[in-house]
Amino acid sequence: MFDAVLLYAPPWAGPTRFSKHHLAAFIAQRGGRVLYVEAPLTPVGLRRGSRFASELRDSFRPPRRVADRLWVRRHFVPVPYHAATRLTSQRAANRVGQSLLAPVLRRDFARLGLRRPVLIAGLPHAADVLSRLPSRLVVYHCADDYAHVRGFPRSLPDLEADLCRRADLVVTTSETLCQSRARFNPHTCWIPNGADVEHFSAPAAPAAELRNVPHPIVGFVGGLSEWVDLDLVARLARQRPEWTFLLVGPVGIDTSAVDALPNVRLLGPRPYADLPALLAAMDVGLIPFKRNDVTYHADPIKAYEYLAAGLPVVATDMPALRRLTPLVALAESAEGFQHGIRAALEAGRDAGRAERQAEARRHGWTSRFECFERLVENQLACAS
Repeated sequence: MFDAVLLYAPPWAGPTRFSKHHLAAFIAQRGGRVLYVEAPLTPVGLRRGSRFASELRDSFRPPRRVADRLWVRRHFVPVPYHAATRLTSQRAANRVGQSLLAPVLRRDFARLGLRRPVLIAGLPHAADVLSRLPSRLVVYHCADDYAHVRGFPRSLPDLEADLCRRADLVVTTSETLCQSRARFNPHTCWIPNGADVEHFSAPAAPAAELRNVPHPIVGFVGGLSEWVDLDLVARLARQRPEWTFLLVGPVGIDTSAVDALPNVRLLGPRPYADLPALLAAMDVGLIPFKRNDVTYHADPIKAYEYLAAGLPVVATDMPALRRLTPLVALAESAEGFQHGIRAALEAGRDAGRAERQAEARRHGWTSRFECFERLVENQLACAS
């Protein structure tokens, strides 16, 4: 197995686990050494006050070991590349930031003995640092249509196009992303998201904290981000006051649409280890996403996690989920969601459980990343 450095990855200890977490763990478990580099801290984070000060202190510490052959590091970049201002939206801001980041990364590489690792870029920002780092291969792991995510500059599409051209291999998590990125690089492949099937399919007692919550419980587990349609949740909650809507995960958007509704409960983030017990208490798993450019290209990990838990799933109609029908019921409106949820409740949670869990076993992270490993090894063989 090759050594790898993941650049611009989500926070390792954050409340949500993304594909990059599972990829890093897979490579380390297979014998490769991994440096997991989180997206850097920038002055944009000053609004977090004392928390920012603590994160800033941590950014000057060496990589911390979190598992065998796996280290995590976060750096501070004083020049942000962000849509906050006209100046920080320019690609020149990213070039300056990456030029400052490069020597620190090279020192980390040397400290860990990573002479020529496989570089796996998680965000387009990495395009301007790649030429300054030693590597055997460059992979762009594209998990979203970042150009339409709030906070990313308008210059990002050009930066991403450059990264696609520079990469030896582009791996996308949805077929639509693959189709759109392939025009920049013929070595573009589609590897869908998956789930830690063993974690979510293991028998779990319903979470004690939900013991007194009225059933039926219609639940969502994941970050409450800009693509989560809380207006839709609010409409469903008003239409069906006898259903409890449970939202589990970190809150990153205005929740005023649901705050006053007695049958909507926001639990906030919960540890990854607790999620199976929370899902065990639910009657239906919900994916209430808005329909926009971001979700059009999304492949929600939670769909596979819900299926692994045996939970009926009702989701916004997205291209990536259509191949999971009829095990995932897709809806285009509040009425469609209400119909799908009602049908799942009438059938009962146990109806179709075996079929859902059998489908989930086809989408485990191990099989996904064995495919990733083969693609990288083939590219390495071609380069040698």
